[in-house]
This record gives sequence, structure tokens and C-alpha cells, in this order.
Amino acid sequence: MTIKKEVRMVSVEFKQEKHNALVSFLMIVIAVLFLLYMGSSLVHSTKAFWESYSLEELLD
Repeated sequence: MTIKKEVRMVSVEFKQEKHNALVSFLMIVIAVLFLLYMGSSLVHSTKAFWESYSLEELLD
């Protein structure tokens, strides 16, 4: 009986580890996509800013 309980416990722990690894992987993917989106947005807005204003106007 105790061997079966131990095997079940190991199986449950393995499933939890697998689940935690999947959740961690998904969080990393979402974080990377978010950072890429924010970086792209920052580059686009900076480019639009420099195209709409000249340096002379900013210095006046």
C-alpha cells in the first residue's frame, strides 16, 4: 500500500512540475511579446516625433 501511495505522490508532483513549467513558459512568451510591442511602439512614436518637429523649433 505505501509503495502505491509513494508512486501516486511522485506522479502528482511530476504533473505539478509539468504544469508549472508550462505556465512559466507561457508567462515568458507573453512577457517577450509585450516587450517587443512596447519597443516597437517606442521606436514608432520617437520616429514620428522627430519627423514632426525640427530641432530649431525645439530650441526656440
